[in-house]
Amino acid sequence: MEYQVLVLLHVILAILIIGPAWIGSMIIIPWAFQTGRISVISSFYRRFYKTSHAIMAFQLLIGFRLAMIFLPMDEWFTFSTSISLSIILKLLLWIVFFGWLIVGKRKGLTNPEKVTLPVAKQFFLILSILGLAMIVTGLNFRLDLF
Repeated sequence: MEYQVLVLLHVILAILIIGPAWIGSMIIIPWAFQTGRISVISSFYRRFYKTSHAIMAFQLLIGFRLAMIFLPMDEWFTFSTSISLSIILKLLLWIVFFGWLIVGKRKGLTNPEKVTLPVAKQFFLILSILGLAMIVTGLNFRLDLF
């Protein structure tokens, strides 16, 4: 029962963190470009940034427990199985994703006067690609993709 609940929570939190990244790159950025309302990007990112850290922290804790269910911790860094590779790759992707959120703030995406369309496009594109990589890596636990 624990496993099913953790997977469900992990998937819901993944939707809550990766969904806005995709919405930003596929809807908000093109709309802001068409209408010329670049400040909308800043407003969207500020709201996303406020909740993203809490969601990412819960994701890490739940993912850590799920990884312990799949494989004992002493086997995580052996790289001998697909699961050990997935655990390390998922952890690295989480660190890069979390770091990239901080980079967005440093690039001025929270400031409506500093935000530029090329910077916002690049930021959300990379965030979307990282999100997709995290999804594929997560699916590898069940589907044995690599």
